[in-house]
Amino acid sequence: APAGEKEFTLTVTHSDSSEKTFTVKSEKQTVGEALLDEEIIAGSQGQYGLMVETVDGETVKFEDGGKYWAFYIGNEYAMTGVDATDIEDGQTYAFKVE
Repeated sequence: APAGEKEFTLTVTHSDSSEKTFTVKSEKQTVGEALLDEEIIAGSQGQYGLMVETVDGETVKFEDGGKYWAFYIGNEYAMTGVDATDIEDGQTYAFKVE
């Protein structure tokens, strides 16, 4: 692997409960940067950083029905936003509609 490249897994659970898993290889610093770069996620910049609105083509906005994309590091609900979470090589991250 190129110097600085890390690999991680992202599991996406859609609103219809279907799951999709991505293996991402990136030299970026944060999970958010890597996923934006791969066009797996999209969103808008807010007061607390990137508000993720679209994951794997599905857009979920809190104001449209109280659901949102929840971000997990391993099995733990992330206390940091995706764009403030450094990539840990071999880690599994997840987005789930909640």
